[in-house]
Amino acid sequence: MVSVQRGLLAAMSVWVGLATFAAVIPARAESVEPVPVAASISRAVKLGLNKALVVDLPRDARDVLISNPAIADAVMRTPRRMYLTGIAVGQASIIVFDRAGQQIVTLDLEVERDNTALEQMLNRLVPGSNIKTEIVSDNVILSGTVRTAADARKAQDIANIFANGGANAQPGNGSSGGTASTAAGGVSISLGTTTTPTSSVVNLLTIEGEDQVHLKVTVAEVQRNILKQLGIDINGAISIGSFKGLISSALPFGATNKAPDSVGIVGSGSQSAGCGALGNSGCTFNNGIMGAVRALDQTGMIKTLAEPTLTAISGESASFLAGGEFPVPSGQDQDGNVIIEYKPFGVALSFTPVVLSEGRISLRVKTEVSDLNTEDSIQLSGITLPSITVRRSETTLELPSGGSMIMAGMLRDNIRQAVSGLPALGKLPILGTLFRSRDFKRSETELVIIVTPYLVSPVSRTQLAKPDDGFAPAGDGTATFLGRLNRVYGFEGKPAPAGSYRGTYGFIFE
Repeated sequence: MVSVQRGLLAAMSVWVGLATFAAVIPARAESVEPVPVAASISRAVKLGLNKALVVDLPRDARDVLISNPAIADAVMRTPRRMYLTGIAVGQASIIVFDRAGQQIVTLDLEVERDNTALEQMLNRLVPGSNIKTEIVSDNVILSGTVRTAADARKAQDIANIFANGGANAQPGNGSSGGTASTAAGGVSISLGTTTTPTSSVVNLLTIEGEDQVHLKVTVAEVQRNILKQLGIDINGAISIGSFKGLISSALPFGATNKAPDSVGIVGSGSQSAGCGALGNSGCTFNNGIMGAVRALDQTGMIKTLAEPTLTAISGESASFLAGGEFPVPSGQDQDGNVIIEYKPFGVALSFTPVVLSEGRISLRVKTEVSDLNTEDSIQLSGITLPSITVRRSETTLELPSGGSMIMAGMLRDNIRQAVSGLPALGKLPILGTLFRSRDFKRSETELVIIVTPYLVSPVSRTQLAKPDDGFAPAGDGTATFLGRLNRVYGFEGKPAPAGSYRGTYGFIFE
């Protein structure tokens, strides 16, 4: 009886010793609590990238199988303790077998990036924001709210560094397999690492109260032209017996390559004399000489003023065109018909604003003012094709709300002068004026483009004015007998304009 009791006590002491051996042993590498695993079970485990995990087994392990060695590394220092390390983002299965070949445990391991540090960094570097992060298949998803579009861009840049910076630093020349050892010290599996594919960042951030930017562009141009032309044409006919000849001194204007619009006739005359005066009897001498003066003195001025305005949300693009399109032949089809394309012209404006901070606006502006020019038109197959005079500017600048800046400007002074004349005769003093022509042309152009952005917010419709407020067409009697185009006092009972006129207003010409 005593021997039986001693046997039971010995068995109980062995069982307690085994239980104590299978107890949790503290890890030294990292403050991660060991994961105790029961016999023959499956469990899902999440592990951070480049983080370690300790797994305690209920009985001695013999072999370890890893489905994807590039994702995780398993090292066994003792038969019942396994160390897992996350190498790359992904999923893998880890199966542990005992000496009898039976499965001890199956771990469904998922290695992902630890986004806790990213969230802390975002909320620290982007103050006033509430940003949440999620990791899905090694891609970072940003959600939450930020104050401005600049904060959203800053958060995305930080997330890009987090998603791609660490992955690009991983070595990429590791092997695809590993080695296993079953020595008494345990089973060790070591593998080479591979480069993780470049991750992407999905920006789902919401901007609190997106700012709206109202842009006003002023394109002002003044052109002054002076043209002076002076020339004398001499046309004559000489007949001496059977000989007949013509004299002409119609000289072109070299500076403008065209004649003036009007020609003044100075005078004409004719003379006849007997050929005996020349010592040739029986002959007649007749001549007629006509002269014309071509003179022109022209002064012109052109003023161009365009003030397009446009409004857009911060970070979005907007465009505006007020003008038209003119046809231009671009080729022929198989049947010989002319193919027509339409080219736009007029006042165009496109811009993309970004509100950087309170009152600071970054603008990418492109503006254009174009007009049809018939002076430099060409003839093609009986079709007159006009040219286009274009003022175009594109730039990126930063301004405060309500601040103005000249984004482009030009000052041009062009002088052309030419003298055309007959050889030798045109060089004679005083009389040489009859055998030469002179023209002088000078063009001055001043162009300036001014941009002014404003931070705006919606207002009530009653606070806005329209160009036709207060306009009423004149009746038949008023238009016929008084020559008026609109009613002076408008309609009775019609509401007054919401705003008052500013600047010069009235009839458009004097």
